[in-house]
Amino acid sequence: MNSILVFIIWAALLQGFFLGLVYIFSKRNQSPANTFLGLFLIMIALEALNGILPFNKVGSYTIGEYFTLPDVILFIPLFFLQFVLEKLGTSHKYKSFLQVNYFLAFSITFLTLVNLYLFAFKSSSISQTFDSELVYWTHFGVKFYAFIITSYSFYLSWKETMRYKKLVQNEYSDYALLQINWLKNLIYLLIPVILLWGIALTFAVVTPYLEDLDLAIFGLVAIFLYYLSYQAYIQPNLFERLPESILKTSADASDDGCSVEQSTKIETLMTENEFFLKQDLSLHSFAQAINMSPRMISNCINQNLGQNFNEWVNRFRVNRAKDLLEKDETNRWSIEGIGTEAGFKSRSALYAAFKNEFGCSPGQFRNR
Repeated sequence: MNSILVFIIWAALLQGFFLGLVYIFSKRNQSPANTFLGLFLIMIALEALNGILPFNKVGSYTIGEYFTLPDVILFIPLFFLQFVLEKLGTSHKYKSFLQVNYFLAFSITFLTLVNLYLFAFKSSSISQTFDSELVYWTHFGVKFYAFIITSYSFYLSWKETMRYKKLVQNEYSDYALLQINWLKNLIYLLIPVILLWGIALTFAVVTPYLEDLDLAIFGLVAIFLYYLSYQAYIQPNLFERLPESILKTSADASDDGCSVEQSTKIETLMTENEFFLKQDLSLHSFAQAINMSPRMISNCINQNLGQNFNEWVNRFRVNRAKDLLEKDETNRWSIEGIGTEAGFKSRSALYAAFKNEFGCSPGQFRNR
């Protein structure tokens, strides 16, 4: 049974490794986010060499001892976090945190060079040269710190993803930007890996480390890799980096309130001028067009209309698409064409918004 599991795990790891190379070197998919995604995938494969490698020596060099292979475990959460942050355009907020931990990660990896030096010139190793207790607890300390960083990176990834969703809801009209369930699922898939890893570290304090726990952890990692490989490959540029929220820089005490009359005026201006037909409409561009404060518009939509900006604009678009479908009795227009005419930026955005509003796809609505 273990041999089958090891085969499945290594198949996932090799797939992740080669996909990582694609994301780093492919010009078609080149972006900072995809580069860190590629590095993350490669680091997972390299870390597996330390955990579940099926042999113990390369020539006379023993690789089953501590720090005889590059310990890249600290790079894994850092590259994953930076992948998410680059996607969301917020990596600058955590620059110091990332720099400090990258320095620590490179320092730990450097110990392998020390071990190679001892092997080549002293016919020894780190485990043989230094006190075994010191080496063990140093290695354990690295694993424990990596666990803490992984947990914290998971939290930051979740936090920034939720922040991104709120930003889109309040300031952007492109419905496709809200379709980030794949990224949330990616983050949530880390929970069982982190929990099992924590259990393994707890056991390691009082008993010898159980190799079966490594297999279980990497089994969960394999599931994670298959999901990541599929999702990241089919939508490499799901959304682009977003600017900082304009609401953070447009605070004005006089704009905090919003009357029913102002809300009615905003709704009327949207209807009469059909601003919703602009695919890239944002709160900022809408505010400029009607010469009102973005914060006041946001407050009016949230407080008096009971929606966020994204919901509000896409309600106009869905209703326009519905009207076009009802008028197109001969099915002369394609669904995609109707979506474009209604202001949707993509076919997927039309389908998602239509299903959310009416509980069916545009095609099903047409067939009715």
